[in-house]
Formats: sequence, structure tokens, C-alpha cells
Amino acid sequence: MNRTRHLRLPGIILVVTVLLDQLTKWWAEDSLSDGDTFGLLPTLEFDLAYNSGFSFSTGSGQGQWVGGLVILLCIYLGIMISRTTDRVRLSVLATILGGALGNLIDRLFRGDGGFLSGEVIDFIDVSWYAVFNVADMFVVCGCIAYVIVELREHRAAPK
Repeated sequence: MNRTRHLRLPGIILVVTVLLDQLTKWWAEDSLSDGDTFGLLPTLEFDLAYNSGFSFSTGSGQGQWVGGLVILLCIYLGIMISRTTDRVRLSVLATILGGALGNLIDRLFRGDGGFLSGEVIDFIDVSWYAVFNVADMFVVCGCIAYVIVELREHRAAPK
């Protein structure tokens, strides 16, 4: 199978993850900007927040450092994708990269204080944990899936 065809599914996954993230953030800013919240369950609601730190509202105020790390992570993931031939790994890496790019877009374009001064839009509020977004979910689920893939391969390797 040629490389272009091999990268088609991961490319689609990458585009879809970024689009879903950006569309849900657009919805959150449009629908929740007046301080409105939208309750789904007693401990889960949509509540607009802006985060200059890491995912799940950690490291607030470290926006430029976090942005720089995200750029390095995206480059690293791109290199991993370029060197990987396994379709499952490619898809999982594309999911992680899509989430990272979704939040990087916020850092680059949702601020007016200079390079990487933007804040990430968070809106999924789990009252007992943190406020996060769809990109964070893609990154976390992708990382969990990657660990599972690696553990399965290690377990299946001949001893």
C-alpha cells in the first residue's frame, strides 16, 4: 500500500478531531458567553472558561511555555506519524495530534497579547474534577489508546 493511501484514514481523523474541537468551542463561546451554564447531569454542565495553562485547567498563567511545549509535541507527533506504518498507531497518533492542534489553534489565534498569548476555551465542567474541552478528551483518550496498543504488542511479542 502506498504511503499516501496509508495516511488517508489518519489524515481524516486529524481533520475531524480539529473540526469537532473548534466547532464545539465556537458553540460554547456563542451559547455560554453571557455566563449562562447548561446543566446535563448534577455533576456535569457546560460552563465557559478560558485557560492559559495545561489541559484540565492546570498550570494557569503559563501560556507561552505551554504553547511552546505544545508546538514541540506536535512536531514530535508528526515525526512519529511519518515513521509509523501500523494503521492503528497512526490513527491513535492522529487523534492525539488533532487534540493538540485544536488547543494550539486557540493559543495562536484567541489572544491579543502577542505570540502564544491566547487562552484555550474550556467548557465541559465536571464539578468534582476540572473544566476541559473536546481537544483534551482526544489527547487523553488517544494517550490511553496508545498505551493499550503498546502493552498489547509487548504482551504478544515472543519471549
